[in-house]
Amino acid sequence: MSRTIQTVLLTGLLSSRLWAGTVVITSVADPGHPQAPLTSLAGLPLVSSTQVHVGAFPGMSDDQILDLASHGGLSGITTSFTPFGGQCAIGQGVDGAPGGFEIAVKSPVTSTSPCAGQTVSLLIRTAGGEFLVARFPGKVFEPESPTGLEPLLSLHLADAKLLVGNRLDVSKFTTSTAPPVGSFGTWLSGFPTITDPLMKLPGADPDSDGRSNFLEYATGGNPTTPDDPAAGAIRAKGTEGVLWVTFQRLSGLGTVRYSLESSQDLAPPWSEFVENLEADPEFPNTLRAVLTPPLTSNRYFRLKVEGEP
Repeated sequence: MSRTIQTVLLTGLLSSRLWAGTVVITSVADPGHPQAPLTSLAGLPLVSSTQVHVGAFPGMSDDQILDLASHGGLSGITTSFTPFGGQCAIGQGVDGAPGGFEIAVKSPVTSTSPCAGQTVSLLIRTAGGEFLVARFPGKVFEPESPTGLEPLLSLHLADAKLLVGNRLDVSKFTTSTAPPVGSFGTWLSGFPTITDPLMKLPGADPDSDGRSNFLEYATGGNPTTPDDPAAGAIRAKGTEGVLWVTFQRLSGLGTVRYSLESSQDLAPPWSEFVENLEADPEFPNTLRAVLTPPLTSNRYFRLKVEGEP
């Protein structure tokens, strides 16, 4: 997913004083960014007690940040995060509306500043201990230019790469507890019996159960045994003819996008099914969609799992 992010430069008077860099980030939907309000893992819109921090993870790759979140949780993430500017909060810049923000943070930037040259990152923390980590690929904190121009970055959350948190569809992000596993490479290293390099590829299927390594990773499977339970199911809800379509996912893996697709006859085209898609409040590693009667035709479902490049 690539979009154009415009970088704007503000001109100031040349002087000997230190200029400050400014980063503006919004989560408000616009015609090019259909961003839904941010929610907690339980699906509740984030409120004003939720902290929003802009900063960087100096010298760390995306995989290293995900591994840190898995093993060190929020405390590990906070320790490695270098803040830029002051703390902000959900509701800031949007008249206190839950689930959204429009923030501007400003801080001195020199070539020796901790954030200089580092990828702009976002850390969101709820009062209950859930968190979200996102980065803006290709967007870095820039020091003052020789001409005295003040660096200004204007960014939209929809253009960020989600590392920790959940992506329910292209526009719905949620916070999460620490993910149960880290990066794909670190997860796969936990299965030392897979020694053939070709069998370590994301699309490989070492146990021949029809689920690739990446699908096993994203749904909590084991790539060395063919006896994993099915990743999805259709179950009755009560006695009113209501059905649930459920499927497994690992909560917190922001680099993975899970989408439910449906078809009436198992033939293309498959269309994304987003009605009522939600996290199961009792089982955080399960997503579900409710099918309400009357059900007038056959419907087939499949789970599509994609990794963020």
